[in-house]
Amino acid sequence: MTFFISDGYRKRADDCGESSRNFDYWSDIVCDEFVKLDCEQSSSFDNKQPFSAELRGGSALSLLRFAEVVANPHRVKRSKNQISRSTEEDFLISFQLAQQGIVRQNGREAILTPGTFVMYDSTQPYSLSFKENFHQLIVQMPKTVLSKHLLHPEQYTAIQMSGRSGLGSVLSNFVLSLAKEMGNIKQTSDELSDNLINMIAMAFSSSVMLEQIGNNSAVKESLRQRVLRYIELNICNPEMNNQLIADSQSISVRYLNKLFEQDSESVHTLLLDKRLQMSLKLLKDPAYCGHSIEMIGYHVGFSSAAHFSRCFKKHFGQSPNQIR
Repeated sequence: MTFFISDGYRKRADDCGESSRNFDYWSDIVCDEFVKLDCEQSSSFDNKQPFSAELRGGSALSLLRFAEVVANPHRVKRSKNQISRSTEEDFLISFQLAQQGIVRQNGREAILTPGTFVMYDSTQPYSLSFKENFHQLIVQMPKTVLSKHLLHPEQYTAIQMSGRSGLGSVLSNFVLSLAKEMGNIKQTSDELSDNLINMIAMAFSSSVMLEQIGNNSAVKESLRQRVLRYIELNICNPEMNNQLIADSQSISVRYLNKLFEQDSESVHTLLLDKRLQMSLKLLKDPAYCGHSIEMIGYHVGFSSAAHFSRCFKKHFGQSPNQIR
């Protein structure tokens, strides 16, 4: 079996020296490397043979850790009891490289096949089951790190993601390339770490991924809130439109409109309303009494004073001059 991670350390189940204790020794390796877990051998494994498994680890980018596992069939479970005795608060993303596995968490089940990946949360119970020999690459990071880039990331756990197309493919290829070239990378780990976290956030919130998820309302609402936050932060940009908003979240304009199809206002109307509400506030603010109406219009994202005045009067029933 060819490993992607070549530097760092290597741990094997048969390092214990007693073949009858291989699995117990492997359980300790897994718990030390990731989080505290309950491990059990799969019923599909031939117990007449010594249990075989190998882990490659010790590769990291800032707070992101990489590990790679090739092992015989077995099952690991993160129980409430283990969580209550642990301090780890991490997200883990498993990239399936060979054979098949199943990840269960929060009532969801993701079937992993080569070319797919899945995220799971160490602060909630989960299990990983493998009925045949398998190969995985795992990226582990503190929950606080990903939460700064992806709104409510726990909503994306135990959902199979494709690494064969779109941003999922970009993310998978980037992660595997990083793992392979970690020892040769000259760029600062903090910079690469930020790039990878941003890529993870974009991949999980992209329209391709969301369409795979289907009608998961929690995930859609998470993206919807990201869109609203982006609009709030960029309201003064006169070039902001539906295309720019969609591009900022790595989704299509069609999917952007779909996110707001149940609302009484379209995205365009929502943007216009927020700009007009901000202009009303500025017109009434004594601190802006020295600013011309034209300048206030430009400040809230209108590129034309005439257009600003027309929209303002249509919306509020009075012109900006009358309000002032």
